[in-house]
Amino acid sequence: MNSYKKSIFLFETIKIIDKEICNLNFHIKRAENSTINGLKFDFKDILQPSFNGTIRAKVIYDINGNLKNVEYFPYEIRNFYEFKLVNIDFDYDKKYLDRSKIEAVKSNFNEIIMIKNGLITDTSIANIAVFDSYNDTWLTPKTPLLKGTTRDRLLQNRFLKQKDIDLNDLLKTKRFAIMNAMIGFLELKLFKFSY
Repeated sequence: MNSYKKSIFLFETIKIIDKEICNLNFHIKRAENSTINGLKFDFKDILQPSFNGTIRAKVIYDINGNLKNVEYFPYEIRNFYEFKLVNIDFDYDKKYLDRSKIEAVKSNFNEIIMIKNGLITDTSIANIAVFDSYNDTWLTPKTPLLKGTTRDRLLQNRFLKQKDIDLNDLLKTKRFAIMNAMIGFLELKLFKFSY
C-alpha cells in the first residue's frame, strides 16, 4: 500500500458486528460522492470478514472509484478525556487516506479538537456535539472538517441540529459527545479542554 500515491486515495471505516455491517448505506453514499465517476465495486460483495466480534473494516479505494484494498482489525474503544484545542488552516472534505496534516497537528496529544476560522470542527477521528440545555438539543458544527456518516445519520433522524460552534460555546458546555462509525454517539461523562 505504501506504493500508492496517497493523495488520490480515500477510505471508509466501517463497523461490523458478528459479520453484520452497520449503517452501510451512509458509507456508500459518502464514497460515491467522493469519487469522480462513482464506485466500481459493491461494498456488500467485498466486506467478508473471516472472524466474529466487533471489527473495524478499512476499505481503500481511489478517486476513480476502484477498490484497492480491504483490511480488518479487531476493535477496542479508546478512552477519551482530554482534548487539546488546535488551530488549523487546511481542508479535509473527503476521507483521504493521507491524514498527514491531521496527524501533524495531533502530534503527541491523546486527542485534539480542531478550530478553523474561529469555529470548532472535529477531533482527529470523530465529529463532536455539545448540548444546548436552553433548547434541550444536541448541536454539531455546521462546518465540520469531514461530514461523518454517524453525524449524517443523526442529523437525518433529527437527533442533532447544526450550528456554528465557537470556542466560547465549547468551553461553557456541560455535556459533550463525540461520534463516528465505530463508537456511534458517545457522550463523555468526564472531559477536559486544554490549549
